[in-house]
Amino acid sequence: MSWFRKKIRNEYDERLLTELSKAKEDYLMKRHLLEISYDDYGDLEAQMKLAESLYFFYISEAKRRRVSIMMK
Repeated sequence: MSWFRKKIRNEYDERLLTELSKAKEDYLMKRHLLEISYDDYGDLEAQMKLAESLYFFYISEAKRRRVSIMMK
């Protein structure tokens, strides 16, 4: 039974790392757009804050699960 749990854990860890990298790219892109924009009515800043919080959530979850990109 433990081999099955380990297999599932590894699959979810890989998915977490994939989502983490996507969230990082999204956050960095929105932060860059906010830096270069002239007029901001708060919408772009709100999207950047949402992307930032999602990215930091994935980082904390990866730390809690003790996974890293160098895991392989």
